[in-house]
Amino acid sequence: MPKKQKQTEETALTTTNETALALPDDLLDELAELGALDELDKEDRPLPFWIFNAKIKTEDESWVPKDMFFNTVTELCKDDIDCVLLHLRKTRRHAEYIEGVGTQVYCRSEDRIEGITEDGEVRACDSCPNKNWGAGRGRDAAPKCGIVYNLIGIDLEDQTPFIVRAKSTSLKPVQKYIARHFAGKMKRSKGGLGDFPLFVYKTRLSLRMPTDNYSVLTLENIAPCSEDEIREFQALYKYFKDSARVRTDIEPAENMDETDNADEADFLAD
Repeated sequence: MPKKQKQTEETALTTTNETALALPDDLLDELAELGALDELDKEDRPLPFWIFNAKIKTEDESWVPKDMFFNTVTELCKDDIDCVLLHLRKTRRHAEYIEGVGTQVYCRSEDRIEGITEDGEVRACDSCPNKNWGAGRGRDAAPKCGIVYNLIGIDLEDQTPFIVRAKSTSLKPVQKYIARHFAGKMKRSKGGLGDFPLFVYKTRLSLRMPTDNYSVLTLENIAPCSEDEIREFQALYKYFKDSARVRTDIEPAENMDETDNADEADFLAD
């Protein structure tokens, strides 16, 4: 049964995980060099997803609210997630939520160059009709295959990595947040502008409901990271940026369907 997790004020270097080990740095380095789980690849070590607009029932047959995040591993719920975002990976996904069946994924592409259909067929994204606008208006005309922003971050409450998917109506808030705080905001010492990485600020993820039907992701810059924190998160960024370590194409379990909160008509009206 999903349980609500209390959000606490935590810094990036503290943890509330009661099972966390307190080990000296030199021992941690020795353990890391062992490669104890080298036999496991990315299929064997999926990151938890914080999903929303989820079709999930609790043990008492009540639905998890659409405006709450649900963790696919711990089955905990949160109103907000205070985190540091490490990396944004753009993918494509053609999926549909079917009432009584669940999420049906027809095709997905990790590189936005080639997609793999549900039948295992490889399809070139450039020539795929499902990514183009069609005839009609609103939902009927919108592309069936949409861009997905896979946000990989570290939860500041318990230091665990996670993925949040932003798609459809949640894309625009992410784009605005990046444009406001990161894109072209770095003044370089040799002149010119650069992009700040996402991990120079701490971010609060929350949800708002423009209608009763679905919620939309919102992002708030809550504090800058310290120099030491930025160096720590830089190392994690390099680790998770490696696509061989992270799978973003995993769907929630059978009883954890995340609807594509895409009401394209509303998206077009924004």
